[in-house]
Amino acid sequence: DYYERQQVLYNNYGEVSFEKLSGDWRNLPAFYGIQPPLTPYANTAYGYGHANFKEDHDDIYRRQPLLGKSSMLIETVRLDDLTADYPIDETIFERLVWSDKYGIKHNIEYPLNDDVISSVKAEMKKDAPMKSEDIDGDGEPDDSYYIVEKYRDSLVPSITLSLACNYFNKKLSDLEISIGEYILISNPESFNIDTSKWEGYRIVDSPTETDEDGNIVKEEISHEVDEIRIPIDDECKMLINFMGYPSFAASGEKQTYPVRSYAGYASNPPGTGSRWPATKALGNKIVMVGAFTKGMAADQKPTPYGLMFGVEVHANALNTILMNNFLTTAPYWVDFLILAFFIFLIAFLASRFSTIPSVFISLAMILVLFFGSSYIFDNYDYVLSFFEPAIAIVLTFLLLIAYRAMTEARDKRMIKGMFGTYLSPKVVEQIIETPPELGGVDKNLSVFFSDIRGFTTLSELMPPQELVQLLNQYLTAMTDIILESEGTLDKYEGDAIMCFWGAPLPQEDHAYRSCVAAVKQLKALEALNKTLPPEKQINIGIGINSGIMTVGNMGSTQRMDYTLIGDNVNLAARLEGTNKQYRTRIIISEYTYGLVKEKVIVRELDNIRVKGKNKPVLIYELIDIAE
Repeated sequence: DYYERQQVLYNNYGEVSFEKLSGDWRNLPAFYGIQPPLTPYANTAYGYGHANFKEDHDDIYRRQPLLGKSSMLIETVRLDDLTADYPIDETIFERLVWSDKYGIKHNIEYPLNDDVISSVKAEMKKDAPMKSEDIDGDGEPDDSYYIVEKYRDSLVPSITLSLACNYFNKKLSDLEISIGEYILISNPESFNIDTSKWEGYRIVDSPTETDEDGNIVKEEISHEVDEIRIPIDDECKMLINFMGYPSFAASGEKQTYPVRSYAGYASNPPGTGSRWPATKALGNKIVMVGAFTKGMAADQKPTPYGLMFGVEVHANALNTILMNNFLTTAPYWVDFLILAFFIFLIAFLASRFSTIPSVFISLAMILVLFFGSSYIFDNYDYVLSFFEPAIAIVLTFLLLIAYRAMTEARDKRMIKGMFGTYLSPKVVEQIIETPPELGGVDKNLSVFFSDIRGFTTLSELMPPQELVQLLNQYLTAMTDIILESEGTLDKYEGDAIMCFWGAPLPQEDHAYRSCVAAVKQLKALEALNKTLPPEKQINIGIGINSGIMTVGNMGSTQRMDYTLIGDNVNLAARLEGTNKQYRTRIIISEYTYGLVKEKVIVRELDNIRVKGKNKPVLIYELIDIAE
């Protein structure tokens, strides 16, 4: 009876022909257990079709499945009885399936062979439930086995496709279908109510324009359509080109499509003397009837334009076909390129700007993406992905911010660990705010060397513990002055101190700061010596030079120091030792003096020849800081 009723529909309105079908029809949406209308209704119907929709992964309805399968169970067969010669006739859409423990049906590959059957057996033993059979009626299963089902499918069009075929004077058997590519309606026609004849289908580009008296001002412009090629995916779904926002049933409200109450027609049927207003006339129109109020309809569907009743979604789908106005979806590689472009762009820009500008850059990129994709959609009916690139921009930005926060925290710890012991806390905070270049760079700096005179003799007069205590007391006092003047403590070498100014943060007055620190150290040393017996008092020599030096992290991969190298560093070290010859305490070079000569009191000493210099270097004794 099922096939007899189905055959009535096929005889009247055609069926999808296997000969005109290409692609894998097995993956089409399947409707199990649905029935064709009873024969009297099938004979009087003007077509047939399903009204189903299928939402996308985000629960939005954008597509209409134009073909589905009405699947009728033919027979079941034990898995162990399934052989390679089991009869399957694909020309009448027969197929084999097995069901897993969740009730999901899986198609079995065809044609059958030993490898396919072995694979099915392995999958079913893993995921399919067994059927038990009580043969002797004792309540205990006597046999258990796996079941394979044989179905015969009837390809059912959507009511949208069925209506379009009627409108174009075509039967379903006239359609050429390539699953995953297109449904082709060749040589569509439309019915001319004036001549009562079928004519070539034309689409109006601009309607006739008339003046107030009804005179034609501008003729209608239209073009003839030789074919309607509907783009479809692997499940025969067509992307709907929605005409606008949802319509409202109330009079005077916005309506994308005219919405009329059925009661108005039912209470005043058309005919001779009909008083129907012109706006309600149905001549030469496609009428869709469906529930259009929340009290009656539970099938409001979320669409890209908002919640829309199912009947209006069908209207939009049908209009897409009739107007030959299909949307073109960007291929995956185009979406991938757009996605990659925006990811690399936000990564490039955000890495070069601070957080707040990066936020505005990200928002600007999302706006550009939105308005750009909207413009292309509105003007070219081309659908570019927006959601995925927008999410990618946000996620990339957040990942960069998180990475930046982690690396900045790491860098702060590194800087504090690197400079915290030989820079003042104030300078360390400045470095954290504006990290300097820590690799080897040439800078104009001032370097300072000091050394205790007669330290060997002093160490012989004191036990080691007392010597260490005195040395720590001395180094603490000297180091405090260096850090107070925002100098960088390079290292201690026994009783010697090496420090410098001008790095890691630039200091325009680095030479002056070094001279001030030297003078203050002598004054602090005088105060320290007053607390010591004469035989333990300390005398030091200081050498200062200014010029270009290489500064940066130097050492091995396991341990590095931030230090200086260069001829100008060596000159400062030599000046420190030269104090012995001239019986002085602080010697500065002519290069340092040239930077501070208006601010210090000095005595010119001599010209000395230095390795690496072609001419002698003039040296000065620093006496005091000018008031």
